[in-house]
Amino acid sequence: MKPDTESIEDFFIRYTGYLTAGDLDGLAEIYNYPALAVTARGCAAIADPEQTREFFAQGQDFYRSRGIQGVRARDIVTEIEVPGVWVGHLLLENLDSDGSPVGTERNAYQVVTLADGARKIAVTTPLDA
Repeated sequence: MKPDTESIEDFFIRYTGYLTAGDLDGLAEIYNYPALAVTARGCAAIADPEQTREFFAQGQDFYRSRGIQGVRARDIVTEIEVPGVWVGHLLLENLDSDGSPVGTERNAYQVVTLADGARKIAVTTPLDA
């Protein structure tokens, strides 16, 4: 890890900040392309930022319709980290408009670190699906 690379905790604070704000461009930027979404139903390759924007735009409508207004990362667990790759899992805590928890989702991630120190999500796996 380069000295100027953000910590994995700060990375997920940034990621959940984009989720909370509905920042589709920020979310599209935080993924590495191609990226991979792995679920029990199969794998989906995400080829470009526009696919990410569309996915999160649909998700935003779904979550907002259920009163979920924010997200924060909790219980970040590093399974392994080697130069350039972080693998782990965490809880995404869904929050209502008052910032109170209204549910959690468990997710696993593989995050790559680029030569410039930027972290990007390469693989995402929802563990509750």
